[in-house]
Parts: sequence; structure tokens; C-alpha cells
Amino acid sequence: MLTWQKRARLAVLVVAVGVILAVFATTRRREQPPPPASVPRVDPAAVIESSGAFLVQVKGERETVTIRAAKQLSYPDGSTRLLGVTVTSQRQGKTFVATGEEARVGENQTNLDMKGNVRMTASDGLAASADSATYSQTEGIVRAPGPVTFKRGRMSGRGVDFSYDENRDLIGLSDNTNVKIGGEKKGDDPTDITAGSAVLARQDQFVSFERSVHILHGTQVITADAALGDLTDGGNHLSGLELSGSARIETPNARAGELKLMSGDVINLTYYENSQVLQRAVVTGNSSLQIAGERGTPERVLHAQNVEIGMAPDGTTVTSLNGRDQVVLDLPGGKGQPSKSVRSNVLVASGAAGTGLTSAVFTEAVEYRETGGMPPVKREVTSRTLTTALNGGLGDIREAVFAGSVRLRDENGGAAANAANMRYDIPTGQVELTGSPGGGVPRVVNDQIAVDAARVEMTIEGSKMKATGGPTPVRTVLLPPKAGAKDARRTPGIMQQDRPVNVSSRELIYAGGEHSTAEFIGAAALWQDAETRINGEKILVDSKTGNVNAQGSVISLMFVQDTNPTTNVRETTRSTGQGQQMLYDDALRTLTYTTKARVVGPQGDLTGENIVLTLGANGQDVERLEAKENVTLKEADRTTIGDHLTYVAATAEYNMAGKGRLVRMLRTTPEGCRKSEGSLLTFSRATDTLRIEGRDETRTHSSSDAGCTPPKS
Repeated sequence: MLTWQKRARLAVLVVAVGVILAVFATTRRREQPPPPASVPRVDPAAVIESSGAFLVQVKGERETVTIRAAKQLSYPDGSTRLLGVTVTSQRQGKTFVATGEEARVGENQTNLDMKGNVRMTASDGLAASADSATYSQTEGIVRAPGPVTFKRGRMSGRGVDFSYDENRDLIGLSDNTNVKIGGEKKGDDPTDITAGSAVLARQDQFVSFERSVHILHGTQVITADAALGDLTDGGNHLSGLELSGSARIETPNARAGELKLMSGDVINLTYYENSQVLQRAVVTGNSSLQIAGERGTPERVLHAQNVEIGMAPDGTTVTSLNGRDQVVLDLPGGKGQPSKSVRSNVLVASGAAGTGLTSAVFTEAVEYRETGGMPPVKREVTSRTLTTALNGGLGDIREAVFAGSVRLRDENGGAAANAANMRYDIPTGQVELTGSPGGGVPRVVNDQIAVDAARVEMTIEGSKMKATGGPTPVRTVLLPPKAGAKDARRTPGIMQQDRPVNVSSRELIYAGGEHSTAEFIGAAALWQDAETRINGEKILVDSKTGNVNAQGSVISLMFVQDTNPTTNVRETTRSTGQGQQMLYDDALRTLTYTTKARVVGPQGDLTGENIVLTLGANGQDVERLEAKENVTLKEADRTTIGDHLTYVAATAEYNMAGKGRLVRMLRTTPEGCRKSEGSLLTFSRATDTLRIEGRDETRTHSSSDAGCTPPKS
């Protein structure tokens, strides 16, 4: 076989094998291909899952809400679940963005339920965060049921159960609320507010808090059941605040004269523009204010139903204060000083920024009281009005001016007074009482004296007094000691001790106490009924001694007892005394008239430069009579002239002596005028006998027409 034949046969064989293999390959059973790789599922319950979701809500031609998500899951009930979601809303010209780890969209695609690190922001600066939140596209409201924090401008806060209304720009917190409003200036403390619930309405410019509201505002601590505040400056500044229900504002570190505490049913506060400084406060219902006192002293307290307060720019100094209905001002006393209180229906007080309150006017049913102190006092003044001068900030009352039906009463035995007006200088304790035109004059009474005068100046307890008259004189009554009284005080000893003594004068100067004195000046008249009377330009009464000293054209009237020489019966007769001065010494029971003295009584008409009557223990018996210098005694039928006369009632004898001259007695007898002279003349009223010493010579002269006229010396 040829070579080419061998090669041809080999090629045919190769082709045949190839055909056989091809037929075998096409006719045997085919194997299954491997399954494709599976796609990971987020939620097997979802019927559709997709990535890069984008939803748009259109109102008219404007997009109002857009929703973007990394993934979108659709469920058989028509709801949609979004992962890595961002919701953008356009309302009221503002853009609101909410982000969260996931969100569920309701069947109608109007409500979103967002969970996981939810963040909300607005184009006006609002930012909030929560664990979960819901968003209603229809209402434009975001709600977060759990804890939430938020911030916008200088305002920040936290709370539970948060809601945000995009349309009204309103934030609501239902529990555990804490809101802070930053200070206007760097370094200013923020206003810190805690409460149960809160509403923050920036668009409507108000904030409200309820349930156990507690606010730290500058130096103030504010508490109330509820609070409603007015906002300005885009919601960053609190311009006003209304507190209701057990409202209370305290400034713990207030300085003396500054407002430390105010409380009431409702408090309305107004702050200075763009600041945290209080400008005005109105307290309604059961109002109470405390003004800080000096270090170590209690606060001054004011109570009223309604109070209105104006503050200086420092926010703590009170510059105006008006109170109405049941006003009570309590001012604690300093060391050893009495406490003071004032009650009225109306109070109007005013002052200045640098000084605080400097004056206060109380009207309608005013009652002023002082209690305590050393020694303890308990006195009250009532009037229609009271005008006070204050030490700044109600620190204390410096001067009190009472007007209209003024009544002063002292329960510890001090003076009682009635007057139209009373001025009281409290630091000095000096009081001035005056009347009103056409009205009654002031009246002052203590246990020693009663005074009616046009003007009275005295100490508040009435221990010292100066009274002056006007159209009418000063009327005074010296009161007798009360039965059983322990003091040794006496009315004038020349008077009856168990009866009052009346005095009239143009002026009275009185110093009270156990050893009181009363000086009556100007046309003074002192009398007891019609029995005893003393007139003079000045009369001084000493209650310790019972002495009376009268000066200036003195005239006295008293009733004395003496034995009638004719009937030998004791009789009460009138005795009149005159002189430039009269002194009654109760210890000696002597009544002395000096300088042109004259006494007209049962002993006759006696004149001299000095006359002394000595009275008996009963104050009426004349035990002794003595006259000196240019003495003349005129009796019914006798005239005796000398320089020194003594009369002793026990012996009923007169002794008249001369001083460098003879004593003369002129007697009218049936025979004519009989003249007797000597250096010493003794006459007995009882026996009608005359004894002359020094010259044993008697001369008798009779005259039918000249009478018994005493010779001129």
C-alpha cells in the first residue's frame, strides 16, 4: 500500500471518531446548571425592597415634603419602611429637616414613624434630637414620646413627650421639662426653668409652664404652680412673666433695703427691655413682700391683697410701691427698740433709684402700733391717713404724720391723746399734736395730768410736754393720785388731795414721772372748785413736794378757819392774797407773799413787803401770820403801822415792832381817834387789850370830822 493511501486511511479514521464523539455528545442526558447567587433581604415580610428611594409630596405646583432613604421596603398592608431616611418639609417660608435610622410610612403616605437617632432641624436655627418621633405631613407636627433635647438661639432645653408644630412654630413638652434661656451678654447667667410641662411658642411670642414651676432668673429664685412668659427678640428674651398659684420670687442675697421676697396668688413681672432686670411687678391675692434688713436684723414685711411694685434699673431696689386691701407693714425693731406695724386699706410709697423708698402714705382706717423694746411698750395710733418719711427701702420709719381723728393709746400707762393731726419723730420719740381750723383742740391725758391745747409737743409716752394755746388758752387738769397708788405724787398741797385741780394758761411746760413738775406761763390761773384759786403770770407746781410757786401780779383766794373774837366761834372765811410772788411750802405749810404783798382775811387787811401765813394740818386753820417791812394792818376799828408783825392764833395776839421808828396804832373809839405809839405793840384779840413797850406814853386826839386817818410815814 502506498504511503499516500496510508495517510488517507488515517485521516478518515480521525474524522469518523470525531463524528462519533459529536453524536454521543448531542444525544446523552443534559446536566442542571448551578443556581444564580441570592440577593440579601432586609425584611422577609416585605414584598418589595429597593435602594435609593425618593418620594415627593406636591401641593399645587410646589413641593411641600420630600423623603429620601437609602432603602425602601413595601409591605402587603400598603405601608412603607424607609432606612437611612431624611424628611424635608417646606412650611411658612421655613425649611424643616428630620433624619433618622428608619421610618415607617403609613398607607396614605402622610404619617411617618421615625426611630433611631432622630434629629430635627429648622432653617430658623431649631435643632432637636430624640430616640424616636412621628411626623404628620397633614398637620405638620412632629411628636417624640420619649426624652428629647432641643436648642434654638439662646434657648435650649430637654423634656419628655415632645411635640413641634411647624405651622405655628410651637414646641410642647409634657413632662420633666427643663428650659434655659442664655444671657444677653457673655458671662450672664442663663434663665433656668424646670417644670412638669411647657409650651414654647416662638411665633406667638410666649412660653408657658405648668406643674411645680421653678425658675432661676439672674439673682432671683421663682416658683409657682404655673407660669406664662412673653418673648421678644425672636424668642430669645423674656420680657414679661405671669406666675399663678402659690407664686414666689426670692432674691436670697438681697442687700439692705432691697426686695428679698415677694409672694401671692398671681404675680405679673415686666422686665427692662432686652435684659433680665425686673422693672415692675404686680402681685394679686394674698400678697407678701420682704425687704432685706441690715446685717443681723429681720426683714421688713408687707402684706396686702394686691401690690404693685416699681423697681430701679438694678432690679432689686424698690422705687414705688402701691398696696390695696388689708395692708399690713411689719417693721422689726433693732436692739432694744420696739417693733412697729402699720395697717390700712391703701398704701402709696415712692422713692428713687439711689435711695429706695423714702416716703409712704397709708390711707383708710390707719392703725400704727409699737410693741416690745426695752423698756417694753405697747402703744397704738389710729387716724384716717398716715404719711411717713422712710429710711431707704422701708428700712425704718423716720417720721410719721397722722391726720384726721388721731387717737394715741398706751396700754403700759403712757399718755393717751386725741388730735386732728399728730407728727411723730420716731428716733427722738418727740410728738407734736395740733388741731384743725374750726375743730377741737388736741387733748392729752396720762395718770397725772389732762391737757387741752391748740398745740402740744411731748414725748411719745407723755412724760415731758409743752403745750401752747391759740385763740383759747391751755386747759389743764391736775389729777389726784388714784386710791391705793404707791407713788408719792401730790396735787398742790394747798388744795384738797382727793379732788382734781384746774389750770388755765397760755403755755404749759410739764415734766412727768414720780417727781413731776408743771409750769404754767402767761395769764395763769389755778383753782379747785370755787374754794381755792391762784392767779399769776407764771405758776409752778411740784408734785414731789406739793409746793406751789406763783409769780407776776399774783392774786390768791382761799378759805381759812379762824376764831371769831366776838363770838369765840371758829368760822370759815375767805382770804385773799396778793404780791409779785407767792410761794406755798407744803412741808412747812407756809404761804408766802413777797413784793407789795397784801392779805385780806379774818385777821384784817394786811400789807407789807413780805407776808407769811402758816396753816394748820387741815390746810385751812391760820396758825401764824407774819409780815415784814412797811407793814400795815387794817381792822374794823383799828389801823396798826410798823415794820414787823406776828400773829399767833393759839394766843390770839398780835405783836408789831418797828425798825428805826415807832409803831403806831390808830383806834376809833366813842371818844374819838386814839393813837398809840411805841417800839413794840402787843394786842390781844381775845381780851381786846393793848400793851405798849418802849415808851410809857399815850396820847389821845379827838376829832369830829377828820376821823382816824393814819399819818403818812
